[in-house]
Amino acid sequence: MNNKGQFSIIAALLVAVVLIAAVITTYSAIRYSPLQDQPQVLSAIDEINLALKQILGFTVGYYGSVLEVTGNTSYAQMLARNYLSSGLDNIGDIRPEWGPSFNVTTLVLNTNWFTNASYSQGTIAIKYDLTGLGISGITYSTSSRLDVQVTNSNSSSQALLSTLKDENESLINLGKRNFKFYRYDYANSTWELANPTGNLTSYANGTYLIDLPSGVDGSSYALQVEDPRGIVVMASSFNHYTYSLTWNGNYSTIPNENTVIELLQNGTMRCLGQNLQLTQTKPVPPMATKAIRVNQTIGTVNSEVPFQIEDWASDYRVPQGLTSNASVFSSRTMLVFLANSQVSKVTIWWDGHDTANQTSYSIVNNYLTVNTTQRTLSNGKLTMQLNFSDGFRVDIKNGSTTTSNATLMRINTKVARWGNSEPTYAVASGIVRLVVHHEVEWGDSTSYQIPNCPNVYAHIVLTLPANVTYYTYQLRFMFLDAGSLNRTISDFCPIRLGTSLSINQLQTENGTLSGYPVVANASGSYLYYNFSDGKWAHHWSQFVWGTGGTKGAGIMFTTSANQMLYRFDSIAGHTTGALKTDTNARTIEFLPVTSSYPAQFNYALDVIWYGAVVTFDGTTPIYQNSNNGGLWILAEYPPTIKVTAET
Repeated sequence: MNNKGQFSIIAALLVAVVLIAAVITTYSAIRYSPLQDQPQVLSAIDEINLALKQILGFTVGYYGSVLEVTGNTSYAQMLARNYLSSGLDNIGDIRPEWGPSFNVTTLVLNTNWFTNASYSQGTIAIKYDLTGLGISGITYSTSSRLDVQVTNSNSSSQALLSTLKDENESLINLGKRNFKFYRYDYANSTWELANPTGNLTSYANGTYLIDLPSGVDGSSYALQVEDPRGIVVMASSFNHYTYSLTWNGNYSTIPNENTVIELLQNGTMRCLGQNLQLTQTKPVPPMATKAIRVNQTIGTVNSEVPFQIEDWASDYRVPQGLTSNASVFSSRTMLVFLANSQVSKVTIWWDGHDTANQTSYSIVNNYLTVNTTQRTLSNGKLTMQLNFSDGFRVDIKNGSTTTSNATLMRINTKVARWGNSEPTYAVASGIVRLVVHHEVEWGDSTSYQIPNCPNVYAHIVLTLPANVTYYTYQLRFMFLDAGSLNRTISDFCPIRLGTSLSINQLQTENGTLSGYPVVANASGSYLYYNFSDGKWAHHWSQFVWGTGGTKGAGIMFTTSANQMLYRFDSIAGHTTGALKTDTNARTIEFLPVTSSYPAQFNYALDVIWYGAVVTFDGTTPIYQNSNNGGLWILAEYPPTIKVTAET
């Protein structure tokens, strides 16, 4: 099933629930209002005006409820206008003898949410006739508004806020049921709303001091306030997150090399598939995606920078595409941006107004292009071509010359095939990166099928970031329960990098010393564990061709992926995982299982490997002998981050 369609159906059902509840409330309020009094002229006008005031309040509440669910302003405006119209029709149904008819000349609905000064408001101007009473040309205008101001309570366990309604009147009749705090459920990756269970103290000026529910962060909280009219406001004690980045000193050799950072809804930040080290996680509030902005601080300059927001499924394993700007940031959404060691701070902030437009910094980058006919992706520095002539292969081209090729997904000497479908270009018009994915197959032909390895599926995700000399890979293998069938893996190679060019050198990290790679130049050797400093340190391997060591290609991966290289050791009962290099064959192979020690298992297993393939031509190599610098630093020393919520 299409996951976007599934999400739309769920959103539509939620809107329907909101609509039904709101209509019942409105019609009941109108039906049992004093409209049934004797139709004296002034009384009738007063009662009609009172009903219009009530309907506007309910309309503002309904508008906010739809906006909260969908993040789609135009859709919420349309439904709110229909809702208002149905309320006006209901007045006529209740008092047909008055012959009321209405003409709405102005309806303005606005919200400003997820700030410490938030509000929802509506204004209406209307002309109406009561022909049954001989009255015509009555004009009436009114407004309904709810303001919530969050202030510092000087306590990490209490919230302090003030509420005002129309004409700055203090709202003093709210109880615990009117306040719902956002609490993030990390187990289910969802926001939930929790009423306060502790003390609530109210004051005559509309101020409330509320004990926070368990699990709500007192340093950065958000809440929903709903008044008796149904008007809702989403307020928060903060309006942006500041991420202070600390970079390893080795970055002085590559200060301008970009890395890709992904921010998930639960506050996790990732680089090359590995979670970054954070002081604490701060989940992203469920706000409209069009409201989000990204700034970076370099030196003394703070400026807005490009980013993109993507939809993913299956716990961020399957890319769906760029997120619609008429949606809400959710557990299926990630924010993606580039950063280098010149960046000291990243600020994620939001314009909480419902009228906010999507920033131009999250709109298409002309440097990133896709040609689906030729199956090529380009970022101005690299052109990668997807090739299926001998399995699933990714070629990197420099003009017409293929400088490197990566063959993906080999099990027991059989390389995965394309199958009967083209790859899916999930993000073909990105501003930060392009994203393509494909579910590979081994085919029905006996010559293609994997011997001794039944019930396996595989999925590939490739990304090409802007302004870099590498592409990233996410290689997933899903081994289903094989039951009584035998499964023996004696050759397992998620990625094999090769080249047809003559190479001068083949270098591989084989441990570290004082934080720098110990470089092995051995040919045709298996490089196993290395405990020179207590770590499994095989984060990269590269070919070098030409003179000066400035041209070549290689692979690099983070510590978590390095550890995953040995995922099958416990299954095989021996150290079977290896990074194999061969100068004569001009290949680098990432091998979780080698033929010397096969892995046998029949149970289900879902495993993923992440990494990057680099091609350099006069640009920064993975490793350079002259100063121990290179792109390896991006993989081995990702930044550490301190997160604070601020106003």
